[in-house]
Amino acid sequence: MGERGQAVINHQLVDDADILIGIFKARIGTPTGISASGTIEEIDRFIAANKPVMLYFSTGPIPHNHDPEQFRLLRDYKNQIASCGIYAEFIDENDLRTKVSRNLAAMMVRLNQGHSVTPVPRPSDLARVFIRSRPGERSGDVRTVKVSAVIENISPTRRINSYVLELSVPKACLSHTSAIHMGEVYKDQPSDRRYFRRSEHDPGVVQDIFKGDKVPIFALDLGVDQLKMDYPHLKGDYEGTMADKVMIDAVIEGETFHTERTVADIFANPTQG
Repeated sequence: MGERGQAVINHQLVDDADILIGIFKARIGTPTGISASGTIEEIDRFIAANKPVMLYFSTGPIPHNHDPEQFRLLRDYKNQIASCGIYAEFIDENDLRTKVSRNLAAMMVRLNQGHSVTPVPRPSDLARVFIRSRPGERSGDVRTVKVSAVIENISPTRRINSYVLELSVPKACLSHTSAIHMGEVYKDQPSDRRYFRRSEHDPGVVQDIFKGDKVPIFALDLGVDQLKMDYPHLKGDYEGTMADKVMIDAVIEGETFHTERTVADIFANPTQG
């Protein structure tokens, strides 16, 4: 009605969106007069706005009645963006689900780190994520607390079999037993935090979380008293570390979760959760 159709979609949907997830099989779509298809125009608009783009191309069987020209245009576009680092390939629906869940979890963590105030996820009727703490062993004058990142299935009917969970802690309060740990994620930027990520595909973790289950996905030992000592290799910012936070970011069956506790609260209430 007087305006280009794709322009209307851009104004009503695309421009207010935060993340674009595109899935291709054998078609690229219909030209819009500006781009090869409406989908490509939306992707280009996101890239120009410096917003996150996640594309997925199927490597599975192509329908017998596919349009060869559409398939050729799709291959050309895939080759065109090959160096951009914004796409992955998937074999089937389960493979796609796993890759989107993992990539979305990492993306949400990066987006949250870019905000001074972390968005509060909407309440979920499937799961909750919390930080469990238990007193650890003493090492001389140093108290330790073991913290665990826990997923609880609160749904009366559904089980959880897809999740990615990232636990981040202030680097200064990691004890020697957590100096090297499976699942550590190294960020590009310098940071005073360390990050640990696990999913249902990693060895030693529970793959299916049934209703009522509370499953610890990751555990670390934390200590802070060493920061008050006079030894140069131990002394650190005790007050700043106590005010810092232990945080969990997760994607569970496509839902995002975030929770956090200050280090001070963990050591003041070492038995919680």
